[in-house]
Formats: sequence, structure tokens, C-alpha cells
Amino acid sequence: MGCAGKERQGPGGLTTPRVVVVGSNHAYAPVAVRERLAFSGDSLTEGLLALHANLGEGMILSTCNRTEIYAVEAGERDARAEIYGFLSGYHSVPTHLLERSSYAHVGEDAVAHLFRVASGLDSLVLGEPQILSQIREALAHAREVGAIGPILQRLATDALKTGKRARTETDISRNRMSIAHAAVDLGRHELDGVRGKRVLLLGAGKMATLTGKLIRSHGVSELLVVNRSLDRAQALAATVGGLAIPISGLAQAIARADLVIGAVMVDEPMVSLPDILPRTAPLLLIDISVPRSISPDCELLEGVRVRDVDALEPLAAETRRQYADEVSKVEALVNAAVDGFGQWTQSRSGARAITALQTHANEVRDAEIERTLRKLAHLSERDQNLVRALANSVARKLTHDPILALRAAETDQEAERTLDIMGVPRT
Repeated sequence: MGCAGKERQGPGGLTTPRVVVVGSNHAYAPVAVRERLAFSGDSLTEGLLALHANLGEGMILSTCNRTEIYAVEAGERDARAEIYGFLSGYHSVPTHLLERSSYAHVGEDAVAHLFRVASGLDSLVLGEPQILSQIREALAHAREVGAIGPILQRLATDALKTGKRARTETDISRNRMSIAHAAVDLGRHELDGVRGKRVLLLGAGKMATLTGKLIRSHGVSELLVVNRSLDRAQALAATVGGLAIPISGLAQAIARADLVIGAVMVDEPMVSLPDILPRTAPLLLIDISVPRSISPDCELLEGVRVRDVDALEPLAAETRRQYADEVSKVEALVNAAVDGFGQWTQSRSGARAITALQTHANEVRDAEIERTLRKLAHLSERDQNLVRALANSVARKLTHDPILALRAAETDQEAERTLDIMGVPRT
């Protein structure tokens, strides 16, 4: 699906906008870079508003393993370069670092990328279901601030449909893995099982809830929950059979734990070196937050191991090998969905061509009516209206067949030939 070069000139000289995406994910950048590019809360709203002001239609998808900026290229602007400039300026990340740690897709390649993301093919954990709700939230947030337009709205909606089909029409959904599953499996592996172990969970959101339920099912002896909001920590603790601890008791909670799992959205780490009190028992810290909720410097302490989300890659690679046959089936669904989006885009191009034709025909009609009635100023108002009606009828009949041809056109070139025949000027 080649998409090199600038946007196409569509029928009547109208530009055919193209989707552009610039992003960084687990395959392109380590977590230390990804966390610098992340958007959340106020920064997501501010980022969307800035993106909209600079590029018009835009959407930001930011998760623990990716940050992606979607825009629509229009006119002569180079949307890819502008997105790089936006990211570099907003996050104070040098452009050369961005270019080394990111990817950019244009046109069909950008469309296919989002469809693959929604289908779980581009996730760290193959087929993980959380990405669908994350795309849904990205779409809702872009709508809320007025940053999204018809093209990206249709793209995101089609991506959600494609992701759902991938999970209902193939067996990729048999893989019940998620980031939370992988984190729990990593903990079980490194601790030689977690039965009877004491676990501290940082966070009280969706990922923390899933992690808490999973780790509890493996027979831990104690499950502590720490969150900035004690009310939310208490609600989660009640759900998973744990004990909520106020943030002021974080160090004491860590001292009680064999395993700490960070699954919380923060701007700065919740756990740093001073939070780990002297201890004799080993401690494993698994951080699936991006930005990281556990400082990597904690590993400087004797007996303390820190694992971030990138440590889950070996588990994810094994899952991908197991489901290779299902991946090919999902890819076929993605390709079909890309074709469908292309047809919709083409229909929009045809609609613009029809508008250009009708506008030209109306301009010619109005000019001829005005010229004729100047010469026939002696006609009554009734007779002048008859002249206008005759001109309208002729214009409709002359454009009827060309409009049918434009609706049936399969390419811009076919539409352009029809417009040329009708003498529609290029803009």
C-alpha cells in the first residue's frame, strides 16, 4: 500500500485529504522515551487543542505502550513534519530523538496502521482487548474538545468495528493475555510463584483493578492497595479482597510486601529510593505504568529488582508465535477494512466533484439568465420567471448524466474526464 508523495489533486482541482499518523511504541522506543511522549489528563486536552489549532482535524492515542498523533493532511501543508514539530515542542523532545524513536505513515498505510492497532496486532500483548476502549476514549476526548472531523471520526469508528470483528470472527481472542496478565505471569516466574506472598498494588484504575483480580486468584496471602485517592483505593480493595492504605503509609506498605506492581497514571514516580526502607527480604517491583510509577533507581538497593513494561516482551513474543495462524486471518480483515475506508473516501471525492459540477452549472445558468433578461426587460414578471424556469430545467437535464457518471466513477481520473467534458474549470 504505497503512499509516498504529497496529497492527490482530486476532481475539479479539489484536494483529496490523506490521513497521517506519527507515533512511537514499544517496538521503536524504550519506556524512558515513551514516557516523555505520553499524554494524559490535562496534557491530553491541551495537546488536542494545540494539535487542532495547528493542523485542524486531529486525534491523540496515548497508552502505556504507544503515543500516536493522527491528523488529516490538507492543502499544501506537510502534516507529518508539522506533527513532528508539535511533538518536539510540546514535550521538549529533540526532533532527532523523535525521528529515531518513531514511525510515520501516510494515506492507506496510516489507515491500515490504526486498524491493526485496534485489532491487537500492533500491541505488546497480541490481541489484548484494552486497546479498543483506549481508542474509544481517544475518539470521545477528541470529540469533546472539538478537535476531530469527519475523516478521523469515520477512521476511528471503522477501526473499532474492525477490532471487534477481529475478536469475534477469528480465534485471536482465545489469547486472554493483557498487560496485566503478563505482569502477573512475570511476577510468578521471578518469585517462583506468588502463593502466600504479600503484594502491594499501586493504583485504582482499570488496569490496577484487572491486575488485582488476577493476582488475588493466584493465592496471595495479602493484597494491599495504595492510591492517591484513598476512597478509590478502598473501593478497589473491597472488590479484590484487599486492604487500602493511605498514600502517607506507602513506605510501610512497601516494607510489608514481597511484590509491588505499579499500574497507575502519574506524572512523577510514586515510589523512589527513600520509599524503600531497609529490609532483609528480597523485593520485586514490576512497573506497567507509562510514565513510570516506580523509579528505576530503586534497583540500586541490594535485594531489590525493578522490571518495567518492556520486560514483558519475551512473554508477548511467545504468545505471538502461538497465534501466528490467527494473525494472518486478522490481517485479511484489516486489508478488507482498508479497502472499505478507501471506497468511502472515494465517495467523498465523488461528492466534491458533483458539487463542483453543480456550482459551475449554476454559475453559467445564472450568468445566462441575467444576460438574457437584460435584453428582454419588457417581459412581465411572469414571463421572466418562465425564462428562469426554462434555464433551470436545461441546467438540470444537461448535468443529469454527468452526475450519474461521477457517482459511478471508480477513480479520480474518471471523474476528472467527466468534469473536463463539462468544462468545469480547475481551482
